Amino acid sequence: MNQPRISFITVGYKHLHLVRHLLSGVERAELGLPFEYIFVDNASGDGTSAMVRERFPWVKVLDAEANRGYGAGNNLALQHVRGEYVLLCNPDVLVFPKEIEAWIEWMDSRPDIAISGPRVLNPDGSDQESCYRFPSIWTPLLRRTILGALPFLRSSVERHVMKEMDRTCEQDVDWVLGAAMLIRKSALEKIGHFDENFFMYYEEADICRRAWESGFRVTYFPESRFIHYHERGSRIRYPWEIVTNKLTRIHIQSAIKYFFKYFGKPHPRANAKSALQ
Repeated sequence: MNQPRISFITVGYKHLHLVRHLLSGVERAELGLPFEYIFVDNASGDGTSAMVRERFPWVKVLDAEANRGYGAGNNLALQHVRGEYVLLCNPDVLVFPKEIEAWIEWMDSRPDIAISGPRVLNPDGSDQESCYRFPSIWTPLLRRTILGALPFLRSSVERHVMKEMDRTCEQDVDWVLGAAMLIRKSALEKIGHFDENFFMYYEEADICRRAWESGFRVTYFPESRFIHYHERGSRIRYPWEIVTNKLTRIHIQSAIKYFFKYFGKPHPRANAKSALQ
């Protein structure tokens, strides 16, 4: 068996139809380099594992005993990867043919980059927010409520989501969306795997922050594109949803953990040379 250059990881929870759509797209892409694919079923109980085993026998399926979250699911797969690079793919993304190969070739030429993110598109072809500055303590409130739409607060949200960035240009960023994230496996030995204290949300910001702290770069690469069928399930429209919306509660809990973890610590890019600083 050829040594894979890239190890795909997808963690799914009750995403049967999306997973089938994703893996069919990977087949159609006909990747021109050796790869392996690991799918982690976070105890969905909806037949996803059986479907993948039957329909996509080239995929290695790992059944988690319980749904312990995004980071824990990826960590389970990371114990089995053999590739030089790890590409995390959410169930709700689609790949473009030939562009993953270009992404790997680009990473090969930039050994100081540990993590990179592609150009993420909405289904209509418009650009989707996928690169961010590290959050302030107010970011979760502004991002998940209508407060962020108020004129005098909107600029703070736009700065966080890098509204001003030229999405046609390669550039260093604080952190990238985990829906499609390429990680150099050798860098993980220094950075470490995902922090499983985050069930969901903030684990991408955390691992990218640790990459910067370890002396690596995190970079946006626009020549590889992914379509992302994104739904912001934790956004709230009414104040009482802070209590009734489970994803909102998880998001708040993760934010609290993140800010406690990095309280008083300097920005990890304080000494980095970047046009965005």
